Amino acid sequence: MLRTENVHFRKTNKNTVVKRVREVYLRSDIPCLSSQCPLEPKCHQRVRVESSLLNSEPQYYLVPDYSVSLRYVELLEQEELTNIIFTETILTRLQSEDKSRTYKSLRQVAKDPRRRSVVFSNEHCQETSVLRQPDESIEHRDWRALVQTASWYRRHLAGAVPIILLSEQYTQQDVLDLKDSTGITVMSLKEYLTTYWPTTSVLHELLMSLKEAILEEDLENQNQTSSGSKKGSGATGYQEYKPMSELEAGVKSERFFQGVLRVRANHRDQAFIRGGSNIGEIVIVGSDHRNRAVHGDLVVVELLNKTSWIAPSTHISYDPEEIHAAGDDEEEVSIQHRAREVKPTGRVIGVISRNWQPYVATLQEGAEKESGSFHLVLPLNPIIPKIRIRHHDPKVLVNQRIVVRIDSWPVNSQYPNGHYVRSIGPVHELDTEVSAILIEHGISVSQTTQGFSDGSLKEMPINTPNQPWTPDPAELGRRKDLRKHTIFSIDPPNCQDIDDAISIKEVGNGNVEFGVHIADVSFFVQENSLTDLEARARGTTVYLSDRRFDMLPKVLSEQVCSLRHNVDRYAMSVIWTLDAEANVINTWFGRSVIRSACEMEYEQAQGLLNGKDVVPGVDARLCKQLKPAVILLAKTMRKVRARRMAHGGLELESSEVKFKFKEEEGGISDILPKEPLEVHQIIEEAMVMANAYVAKAVYDGGFRDSAMLRHHPPPIESHFKLLLRAAESRGFAIDTSSNLALASSLRDCAAKSNGDIEFIRLLKTMATMAMSEASYISSGSFPVNQYTHYGLALDFYTHFTSPIRRYADLVVHRQLMACILGSPSTPTAPAASNLLKNGVKIAQIADHLNYKNRESKMAQKDSTELFQTLYILQKTQPSAADDENGTELEDVPFVETGIISEIRENGFFVFVPRFGIKGPVYLKEKSGDISVPLSVLKAGRVPATIGGSDHLVMVSGCEMDSDNMTQITLKVPAQALASHPPGLSSTIQFRLFDKVKVALRLKKSYAHRHSIYMTLIGHHQDSATATPVKAHSSRLFKTKHAVGQQLKQDEVKRIAQQDPALAPLSEGELIRGIQDGQQQQQQRQQTAKTSKKKGARKPPLNSEEAYHQTRPDESLYHLIESFDRFRIVESTQSS
Repeated sequence: MLRTENVHFRKTNKNTVVKRVREVYLRSDIPCLSSQCPLEPKCHQRVRVESSLLNSEPQYYLVPDYSVSLRYVELLEQEELTNIIFTETILTRLQSEDKSRTYKSLRQVAKDPRRRSVVFSNEHCQETSVLRQPDESIEHRDWRALVQTASWYRRHLAGAVPIILLSEQYTQQDVLDLKDSTGITVMSLKEYLTTYWPTTSVLHELLMSLKEAILEEDLENQNQTSSGSKKGSGATGYQEYKPMSELEAGVKSERFFQGVLRVRANHRDQAFIRGGSNIGEIVIVGSDHRNRAVHGDLVVVELLNKTSWIAPSTHISYDPEEIHAAGDDEEEVSIQHRAREVKPTGRVIGVISRNWQPYVATLQEGAEKESGSFHLVLPLNPIIPKIRIRHHDPKVLVNQRIVVRIDSWPVNSQYPNGHYVRSIGPVHELDTEVSAILIEHGISVSQTTQGFSDGSLKEMPINTPNQPWTPDPAELGRRKDLRKHTIFSIDPPNCQDIDDAISIKEVGNGNVEFGVHIADVSFFVQENSLTDLEARARGTTVYLSDRRFDMLPKVLSEQVCSLRHNVDRYAMSVIWTLDAEANVINTWFGRSVIRSACEMEYEQAQGLLNGKDVVPGVDARLCKQLKPAVILLAKTMRKVRARRMAHGGLELESSEVKFKFKEEEGGISDILPKEPLEVHQIIEEAMVMANAYVAKAVYDGGFRDSAMLRHHPPPIESHFKLLLRAAESRGFAIDTSSNLALASSLRDCAAKSNGDIEFIRLLKTMATMAMSEASYISSGSFPVNQYTHYGLALDFYTHFTSPIRRYADLVVHRQLMACILGSPSTPTAPAASNLLKNGVKIAQIADHLNYKNRESKMAQKDSTELFQTLYILQKTQPSAADDENGTELEDVPFVETGIISEIRENGFFVFVPRFGIKGPVYLKEKSGDISVPLSVLKAGRVPATIGGSDHLVMVSGCEMDSDNMTQITLKVPAQALASHPPGLSSTIQFRLFDKVKVALRLKKSYAHRHSIYMTLIGHHQDSATATPVKAHSSRLFKTKHAVGQQLKQDEVKRIAQQDPALAPLSEGELIRGIQDGQQQQQQRQQTAKTSKKKGARKPPLNSEEAYHQTRPDESLYHLIESFDRFRIVESTQSS
C-alpha cells in the first residue's frame, strides 16, 4: 500500500482561502464494479461491496467530468441515462467547493440500483491515481485523472465496453494530447444526445433549457462583478445568509433553531418549523422573514422579539387555491386543536439544504406579450413562489402545464431563477392534470409509462395463449398441495390483481380450519433482480380514480401471481386450527399450491351471507358449495373481531367515493359513496389476523433486529381538543386516555345520539383527524413497547397480504420464508440474508416505502378531488340551449344538503356526504362585511326554493360571534331588515353538525386547478327545529300535556329564554318541535310496555351480535390503509 498526498485549496464563507493536505493510501484491490469484469473471481467479489454493478451488456460506460457534473446534474438524473461512472475526483471537488446539493444528487443516482451507476475510488487506486504537476491547474489535473480512469477501464475490461467521457470543456483533441488514451471518446452533451438519443425530445429540451439557465447565471455573475455589488440586503428586503460555521454554533447553543420549513397551505404568508420540545413551533410571517426559503428546505431560524409573537389565524382563506392545498396540511389541522395559542415568531437566517424539486407550473397570463426572454411561471402548488425562467418562445407555453426547476435565488431577486424542463399538455385536460398529479407526488416516469426494462422483462415467466404458465413438478413437491380445498377470493368488481384468497371448513369437535392464502410473488421476483430493484423503487401500486400504475409487470400482477379461479397458482399460506370460540389452537406457515374455485365480488358474497341460494354471476352449483363457507367465515370472523374490539380496537370513519363513468360520450355520470357491506369487514378482519400472526412469527423467528413491522403510534393528546369540544357541544364526554377508552366513548356517543348517523360519522372523522400516521419500521430501530398498532389494538402488526401492490409485503414474505427454513437465506435468494438481517438497511427501505406510500395516498386524494371538480363542472354548466342564445349565463346552481364540520372565525366548512366533498361557506367577506342570504333569514317561515332569488339577495351589516369554535351566532340589525318582508329572523345560529342547504359552485382558475366552494341557501328543514328542541325534550316530557294539547305561551317563552339557541325559532316552530318530541316519547313508552307485558327480556349480546352492531363503513383497517379524505397526516417525528 503506497502513501501520497492530495492538496486542496478551499474558499471559506469569510472569503479566506484554506489549504488542505490529505494523506492518501493507494490500494491495488479497488474493484471496477462492472459485471463485465474478466477476472476470476471478479474483482468486486474479492472485497465486500455494497454498491450496485455496471451492466453486464452495456452499449457504453459514461464518465462525466466536472463541467457536466456541476451544471448538468439534472440531465444525469434522468432515468434514461444508465451505466455512469462517477469518479472520486469529481465528488471530492464538489465537496471541497461546497456544492453539497449537487454532490448529494450524484450520490443518489449511484444509490439507485436501477441506474446501474457506481462511484469509483480512482484517487485511491494505484493504477488511476494522478499527482498534480508543478504549475498545473486543478482543472487540468482533474481532467488527466478522468482520462487515466477511462483508460484503465478500457484496459481492465479488455476493450469490451466503449468508454465515453462527457465534457463541456474539453474535446477529443485534449485526450489525444495525453498518453494511453486509445479507445476513449470525448463528447459534449449535445453530441452524445444526438448520437444515442436522437428521438428523445425530453432530453434535448432539457439540455437546451439548462444551457439557457447557465447562460443567465453567468451573465448575472458578470454583472455583479462589473458593478462591484456588495453582499447584504437586497432591494427586496432579503438578507444574506449567515456563515455555516455561525449557524452550526448557534444551533448547538440553542440560540438558533433548525427545522424543515413548512408553508401553511391555507395561509401562504405564514410558514413554520418545529423548533424542538423546548420551544415548539416557530412561525415565520411574510416573505421577507422567510428569506428565500422554499417549502421543504432545511433552514435555521432566529427568534424575533416576544412583542412580535402571534396566534396563528383560524379564518378560512379567501383564496380557493389555498383551500384546495390545505387538505394536505398537517399544521392546518393542528391550528384547530390549539386555536388562539400565541406562538413564537422568527426569521430564516440560513439554509442547510434545499428541497427544490420538479414543479408543475403555468406561464403567467399575458407573459407571452411581454418583451424579453425572461418570464414568470405560477407553480400549480400555491405554496411555491413564482419562478422566473428563460424561454426563447413563450407563445408555445401559453395554456400549457409545464415542468420547471429552481436553479438559484439571488438575494436581490424577488423570485427564484429556474429553467423550463418540458411541457406535459394543455391546461385542464384530463390526461394533463393526471400527469401533473403524478409529477407533483414524485411518481417515477418508468411507473407512469408502465415501462419495465428489457432486462426485467427477460426475468418474467412465459405466459401466452400458446404457452400458458404451469407449475414446475419439482416445485410442487416442495409445497403443500391445497388444490382440492374449497378456496375462493372476494374482491371489488373487475379486480385483476388478486392478492388473497380464503379457505375455511369444519374439522370436527367444533373446530375450524381457516386459511389465508397470499400470492407467492417472492418466488418469481428474486431479491436484487432487476424486477425487484424496480419494484423497490416504485414502492407501491398507485391507484387513481380512473387508472392505476402497477408496481410489478402485468404478467405477474394480472396473470401468473394473481390468484385467478380454475388455474393452479403458487401461494404463501397461513392456516389456523380454531376452536368453537375462534381461539387459535395451532398455526401453520408455508408455501402452497392452490386452485381457486371462484373469484367472487363483494356484492355476490354479501348475497350468499344474506341467505340467497343463488347470486348473479356465480354458477348455482358453485353457490351451493360456497354459501356454507361464506357463512362459516362470517361467523368465525365476528368472534375474532369482537375480541380485538374488546382490547381497544377503534372504529373510525372514512369517506370513500367511487366514480361512475359514461361509457359512450365520456364524462362522469355519478359519484357514489362506497356502499358498506358486512363482508368488507369480514375480509379485512381475516387479513388483519394474517398480518398480525406473520408479524409475530417473523419477529420470533430470527428477525428481532430487522423485522419489517407496521407501527401506529398513539395520537398527540392536544390533537383531540377539537373532538372534545365538538362532543361537549352535544352534551357528550370523550375519554382519550387510551384506545380502549376512546373506543368505548365513541360507542357510547353512538348509542345515545338518537340515531343521528351524520353526527356520529363526523365525530369519528374528527377522531380520525387526531390520529398519527401509521408507518413501516425496522424492529431494531424501536424498543419493543413501541411496536404496537394503536388503531388495531395489536402488539405486533405488519403487511403480508398484498405483495402484488406493496413492496413491504414482499420483504415480509422473504423474512417469513427465512424463518420457515430456519436459515437467514433461502435457496431462491442466496444473498437475502445480507439485506433481510440488516436492521439499518431495512430501516432505510421502510423510510423509502413510507414516503412512496404517503405520496401515493396523496396522489389518490388529488385524483378524487380532480374528478369531483369535473363532476361539479358538468352539473353547473349552462345547457347547450342556453349557450345558443349568445348570452353569457351564470353557472347553474347545484344544491345539496351538507353538514357543518368545522367552525372558523369567518365562516364554516360544510361536508356533503352524498359526494364526499368538503368546502367553505363564508359569512364574513374579505372586506370585513358580514352578510347572509335572505333565504337563511326566512328560516322556514316563507317558502324559499332554489328557483327563486332569495339565496342571491344578501343582507349586509350583520354582527357575528363565534363560541369556542363550536357555533356561530349572527345578529341582523333592524335597519338591515327594514327593506325586506316582515317575519324574518333577526338572530341565526350555526352549530357544529347542523345540516344546511348549500349550492356547490366552481371557482375556475387558469394557472391552478379549479376548486369547489359553497354558497349558503339556508338551514336544512330539520336543523332549525328538531335539533335545538331535543336539548329540552327530557324536561318537557315530564309535563302533563297530551299530544296536540295547546301549550301555554308563557311556558314556551320561558323555554326559549333559557337557551339562546332557540331564539331564531318562532313560537309555532317551538310548539311543533315539542309536540313531535312528545309523540315520539309516547311511542317509545308504549313499545316498552308491550314488551314488558310479553315478558320479553332481551338477552345479553354475544360476540356475533355485538359485531352486527357496528356499521360496516366504520372500519379502521380500511381507514388506516386509505387515510381520511380530509387530511393525510404527516409523521409525528420531529423534522
